[in-house]
Amino acid sequence: MKWVTRARVHVDRVACPWLIKKFIDPEAEFKFIPWPGPLPKPEEGIPFDFPEVELGHHDGKCTFETLVEKYGIDDPAVRELAKIVHAADIRRDIDKVPEARGLEAISRGMMFLVKDDYEALEKGFPIYDALYIYCQLKELEKRYKDELARMDRNERFAFLKSKIKLPPKIGPRD
Repeated sequence: MKWVTRARVHVDRVACPWLIKKFIDPEAEFKFIPWPGPLPKPEEGIPFDFPEVELGHHDGKCTFETLVEKYGIDDPAVRELAKIVHAADIRRDIDKVPEARGLEAISRGMMFLVKDDYEALEKGFPIYDALYIYCQLKELEKRYKDELARMDRNERFAFLKSKIKLPPKIGPRD
């Protein structure tokens, strides 16, 4: 499928293509259009993160959260990641999740490192892969707190690595 969003991607508009490619549509193609301007035509693709579209901000939620709900993604790490993306994307909520300021800073700086939105996705996807794993680690460290406390550093690493679910692969470079 083709998907279309606003140009000059930032937090939500890098996180959403990551989510789409990893959990919804591995063959997804993305198009970025200048904004403000007219909404994309249906033949341009499925619009996301535009005002007044189904896959946008609704009821205080960012587009990433809307996609998670719409497509029934029930992965606990994705749901935890959605909290980080939300807080980083919704200015008034930036301090509700500790990781949000870091993600916002990285996303903001990334905008000036890349030549275009396609390169922003290419460089941004590994960041979201790492956050996906980090979200799993938070839960694993809580669940196995006592067992981990009895392990040395190498044992802890090996144990946690054995429990981590890697994000889905989307292509030869991923």
